[in-house]
This record gives sequence, C-alpha cells and structure tokens, in this order.
Amino acid sequence: LPSDTSEETLLKLVDELNDDKEIDGILVQLPLPAGLNAERVLERIHPHKDVDGFHPYNIGRLAQRIPALRPCTPKGIMTMIESTKRPVKGLDAVIVGASNIVGRPMSLELLLAGCTVTTCHKFTQDLKSHVQRADLLVVAVGKPNFIPGDWIKPGAIVIDVGINRVSDGSLVGDVEFDKAKERAGWITPVPGGVGPMTVASLIENTLEAYVKYHS
Repeated sequence: LPSDTSEETLLKLVDELNDDKEIDGILVQLPLPAGLNAERVLERIHPHKDVDGFHPYNIGRLAQRIPALRPCTPKGIMTMIESTKRPVKGLDAVIVGASNIVGRPMSLELLLAGCTVTTCHKFTQDLKSHVQRADLLVVAVGKPNFIPGDWIKPGAIVIDVGINRVSDGSLVGDVEFDKAKERAGWITPVPGGVGPMTVASLIENTLEAYVKYHS
C-alpha cells in the first residue's frame, strides 16, 4: 500500500485478510505513516492471525500465564536465553526500556520464566545500580552505547536489542559492546543478534497460527 493510504482503506484490507481462510498471519509494519492510528489497526487484526503478538488479547494471555501468540522479539530473546543452558529461575533480571513492543512483554516473559524482574524507564533513578546487579540484562532504548560496558555484572547474560547507526556509518547497539563482552558471560552482537531471532519467531508464530487455529 502507498504511504498516503487512508485508515479506512487499511482497516478494510485487514478485515478482508481476517476473513480469508488462506491467510494464517497478518503483520503490520510499524511505525505507520502519520495520520494512521496504529492501535486501532493492530486491534482490528484477529488475535489468531496476530503473528506479531501485539493484540491486547495476546498480551493479556501472556500476562495471565497462558500464552497464545507471543510477541516476536521477546519470544526470540527467550529462545536465545534458553540456548545458554543457564537456569534463569530466581535470577535478577533487569530490562532497560518499557516499550509496548519489547520492554513490557519482555517483563512478562521473564516473570513467566521465574526471574525477579525490574523494568527501568525514563523516570528510573540510579539506573547504574539496577544494571550492576542484573544477572540477566535486556536493553531496548534505541540509544547508541547507552549502557557503559563497565556497568555489566561479571558473568551476566546481556541481550542488546538496540540497533543504531552512528556517524561513521557503522551499526552499534545500546550497550558498549567491546567493554561489556569482557565482563558478560553471554552477550548478543549488533547486528546479527536479536534481529534474526525476531524473524525466526515470526515464522514460528505463523506456523503456530496455522496449526492451532487454521488447519
């Protein structure tokens, strides 16, 4: 669709895709152009076709510990954490960033996994002290090298969701990687870390939508 598509046209297309039995998943590329209400559009998608996992129904299921289609980035992050083989029950988990896409659903995923979860946001005081005690740190703020590497607790699992282009044209994360990697037990690179897992989770959600709801 062109960028000047009206909201009514977009909603009509969502309705058609909802009714199409050949379609198993619907994904809306965010952010939407100015003038389009993302909340209204996302809520129009049938929860069983919401492969991004953003519909209030799917977030609510996750909050009630009965997940259905889970938000892709947090789901991919959980897969990465599980791959470390480190038990996470009881770990102090700190999330920096409280967005609807990553931070908030990530806190629900980590609660479900048995972590003690702290979510830091723009009003958080003494961010450094929270980060320094994190056994498991997830950072998603969209600011290059926002978390100094020497804040990282030795042996911590560090998940860097940010991807930022800096003045020399290179891509960096929200964590000061070169210093952090000397302290962390596990740390994701940028690029090539969380991004591919988000895509894999989207494909997994689409398959799950087909198997559970449409086959």
